[in-house]
Amino acid sequence: MPRWKFKGANWELFKELCNNNMNEMGEIEEIEELSMKVIKVLRNTAEEVIGKTKTISRRKAVPWWNEKCSKAVRERNKAMKKARKSVLFTDYIIFKRAQAMVRREIRIAKRMFWREYCNRIGEDIEINDVWNMIRKMGGIQRNINIPVLVGHGKIAIKDSDKAEMLVEAFVKVHSNDNITDNMKKYREQKVKENEHIYEKKIPSGSRLDSTFTLYELKRALVGVKHTSPGKDEICYEMIKQLSDGSLNIILRLFNKIWDSGNIPVSWKHGVIVPIAKPGKDHSQPVSYRPIALTSNLCKLMERMVMNRLTYEMESKGMLSACQSGFRKGRNTMDSILSLEAEIRKAQVNKEMLVGVFFDVEKAYDMLWKEGLLMKLESLGIEGKMYNWISSFLFGRTIQVRVGSAYSRILSIENGTPQGSVSSPILFNLMINDIFRNIETGIGRFFFFFFFFFFFFFFLPKPSTLHTPDQ
Repeated sequence: MPRWKFKGANWELFKELCNNNMNEMGEIEEIEELSMKVIKVLRNTAEEVIGKTKTISRRKAVPWWNEKCSKAVRERNKAMKKARKSVLFTDYIIFKRAQAMVRREIRIAKRMFWREYCNRIGEDIEINDVWNMIRKMGGIQRNINIPVLVGHGKIAIKDSDKAEMLVEAFVKVHSNDNITDNMKKYREQKVKENEHIYEKKIPSGSRLDSTFTLYELKRALVGVKHTSPGKDEICYEMIKQLSDGSLNIILRLFNKIWDSGNIPVSWKHGVIVPIAKPGKDHSQPVSYRPIALTSNLCKLMERMVMNRLTYEMESKGMLSACQSGFRKGRNTMDSILSLEAEIRKAQVNKEMLVGVFFDVEKAYDMLWKEGLLMKLESLGIEGKMYNWISSFLFGRTIQVRVGSAYSRILSIENGTPQGSVSSPILFNLMINDIFRNIETGIGRFFFFFFFFFFFFFFLPKPSTLHTPDQ
């Protein structure tokens, strides 16, 4: 797929043109119209000033490659052509020396790049970033070609057929068919008792409902990383380069959405890129992991909304102290060290420690939307925040992209999109009280990290535990 050519882009011209064109949007009041105008200005200006790469498939250069490497390769290729043409031993020797020089320059370039990279590593570096750099240095690339797919007695050879087969498989993952009849009845009963959850809430006047500011928008922009855009092709880099005047137009759009509680339809659409699961049969549709590409404008507003919600949850202690997933200043080591401490305590007191570990399957895919709204109500989260989350959850659609082919658009019944900014935080709220109703007279402790959690309890004597499943 063609990509924007950000390298060497004339950002000053981009900023000026966007500013001039966005100044004409001051009179637009409709959210959908204003959203489409903003997208159109950004995309048209980018096409005019930045441009896109050609669709020719080329091997991506490794990060350590430099001009000395290129020069050595050119000299080697020149010597190789001369040696083949003349068939002289002296020219062959010159070629071998040039080949040795290429290996030497590559070795030096790798070593120097790695040293410079290690010198830049600080305490805030993510381990994933280090491994990604190692893979890049080795020239390791993910194979994105999807082979012939087989499923339900059908064979998909064309990209369009593969996309259709995959979108059907992904929609089934979100289907109510994945839950038991008893759970369906339970959900239906709960929704019947709480039909008011679908209604818009009246703004409460709390700090959660206040108008967003330019400071909040810029703060949200600081933390974003370069990610693939949604179908609108708007990248974070474009938004970062805008003037304050243009950002105020985007902020005006965000506040209109915030006041009305209606997210643009295009923002609730995700383009799914299927990624093959390692070690699986890649001819089966179920062997692919869906990665949703959604609007970066939507994800930017998500960051602003979730920053507020996170602050509210943490300041009011809404989340369990045992919850470590996706919380600032917490990570997996908190749960691991807590478990280790309890194991050592049991050893010292000569007690038995029994632990039960859970790994939640389809954590995002099967999140119960109505149940989440009930949780929000019980926590006192109402007004504009409630309305925005409700609009974000419902009316979502997906389509799969394979190569340049797109599947038809289908609606999903449950869950939140993979790769969404809001999904981890909303899931934390959903599972926050998961162990609240567990009762035992011998004490209990529990910790959870995202969609993996465990609880354990002490037994004073080994004989207390009679059967494996007690």
